[in-house]
Amino acid sequence: MATDVAYAAPAYTLSVSNNEPIVGSQVKVQVIGQELSDVYATELQATFDADHLRFISASSDRFDYAVAPAVNGNQIVLAFTKVGPKSGEAGTAVLAEMVFEAKALGSGTVELKKAKTVDSAMNVVDYDANAIASLKVIEAPDDSGPGTTDPGSPGGSGGVTPVVDDEGDTSVVVDEDGKVVITPTSKVDASTGRAVSKIDEQTWLKAVAKATAAGGGFKKIQVVLTEVPGSTSHALELPAVAFGPSAEDVLVEISAPFGTVTVPSDMFQDGSLPEGDIEFGIERADIGGLDAKLRAQIGDRPVIDLSVRSGGQEISWSNPNAPATISIAYRPTAEERANPEHITIWYIDEQGNAIAVPNARYDSAAGAVLFQATQFGKYAVVFVQKTFDDLGGVAWAKSAIEAMASKGIINGVSATEYRPESSVSRADFALLLVRTMGLQGAKGEAFADVAPDAYYAEAVAVLRGLGIATGTGDNQFRPDDAISRQDMMVLIAKALASANKAVPAPAEPLSGFADAGSVADYARDSVAALIHTGLVNGSNQNIHPKAWTTRAETAVLMYRLYNYFYK
Repeated sequence: MATDVAYAAPAYTLSVSNNEPIVGSQVKVQVIGQELSDVYATELQATFDADHLRFISASSDRFDYAVAPAVNGNQIVLAFTKVGPKSGEAGTAVLAEMVFEAKALGSGTVELKKAKTVDSAMNVVDYDANAIASLKVIEAPDDSGPGTTDPGSPGGSGGVTPVVDDEGDTSVVVDEDGKVVITPTSKVDASTGRAVSKIDEQTWLKAVAKATAAGGGFKKIQVVLTEVPGSTSHALELPAVAFGPSAEDVLVEISAPFGTVTVPSDMFQDGSLPEGDIEFGIERADIGGLDAKLRAQIGDRPVIDLSVRSGGQEISWSNPNAPATISIAYRPTAEERANPEHITIWYIDEQGNAIAVPNARYDSAAGAVLFQATQFGKYAVVFVQKTFDDLGGVAWAKSAIEAMASKGIINGVSATEYRPESSVSRADFALLLVRTMGLQGAKGEAFADVAPDAYYAEAVAVLRGLGIATGTGDNQFRPDDAISRQDMMVLIAKALASANKAVPAPAEPLSGFADAGSVADYARDSVAALIHTGLVNGSNQNIHPKAWTTRAETAVLMYRLYNYFYK
């Protein structure tokens, strides 16, 4: 290899997902390179504090192939490379992500010692990186153990200010972020064994008045349901005024010992506003009546049952315009910690069928599985490892395909066949985009060529309702046409913008690409923005904007989009 080319030395930094992880949780350390120049492959040498951390895995979204990490004591060597005729990384990029388990209390560091880079002409350069990240492993609050959240903690970044008020047995405080925390006293219903808490109208209105609106214009009120020995069921009764048409915009966070549910005050504004006080139920579900195979798949992982009642009657709530955010505390096994992307959620319907919740993801910092839902019912934590028999020729896409299939975002053409080299239709891409980002909202008018009973009809209607899909003219969507790379990028850019995560185009869009002139005018900003952020890569200094996208390429793109959107 040639080594006589002069390079400006890049800079390296380490970014830690959580500087104070609890024992048993995961912490991610990203290796960020700055002022990079054509990095086609890289070898990274790092050390870590083995007394407090255990190395689990490493990965990179920027490279096509990874060599298995070499771990010797507290030393790690990582190697990644691109494959095929393409340019290397330039500017600023996350080159790798290392995942550790916080195994013992105390302070420690992760250090990147050296970095070796190889450019697309096979020139090799060694650098001293000298990047350090510090962290402190702490105990789980209230002895809740590793991998769990502390529902009794007020949250926020800065603790709690003095008590605002005490309403009998109910404590009301406000934290430094303006979030109000209410801790009512739970009383056990002797007939049901349920721990019941109640907040009256006066206390609620006082709490709303004290809360300060944050991002999105919503005030935040957390209600902490304390643990009652022996109880696996909690109920919280809130006054009807909290959800009525004149209610202020409030996010209500209901924290039980084994799960948290956050609902917006307009959750009933779809026309199903009940009369009377509202009772939310959070309980550990009984799965004894489920199919034996399904019970075996769930194992001993948590299953919670969420419900809402008014006037003694259960409400069949569903509102895609005001989803609930749910967190289920979970401590993964060693195998699951090594493959956290396969930890997900199944919704169990009334017939006992398991339905994947695509937006579900494990958050190691929180020690919980997070997801959004537009209906209540039973939700189970599961570990799914889905694969296909025809992925041998696309090793670079295999892990992405398996992760997205396990989440229920992508499907094969059969249980064992994926057909990675086949093209993707506009209809299928619309469906993948909606699933990947969990897009919801009012549905737009149907396109003339989209049958109302088509499997993709709802997804296309959501995209049109959000202004993401505008069709090809004459009220046509052309669902069966293969989607071009530039149209795919336009839809993604619009979807990110609709979710308030717009990706700006760089100052010099598409500079350096030989076929930049063939990008359609309507797509230029979207193509430039997605390439600039690394969601889409060029190939051998070309964009190929009008080329079709294969199912393997689309799976990798959806995988990158998923991680970008939920990071």
